[in-house]
Amino acid sequence: MNCTNCGTRMSYNDQTTKLTEFVCPSCHETVIDWKAEARNARVH
Repeated sequence: MNCTNCGTRMSYNDQTTKLTEFVCPSCHETVIDWKAEARNARVH
């Protein structure tokens, strides 16, 4: 995933079970991507 702010390739952390967190090393923009299981659990 590339940063929507500056276009730099983002690093990510998917160590948690509910989400993947993308962080830009250049401008530190952060994007949270909820995993499918967590998304479904929040809807019910």
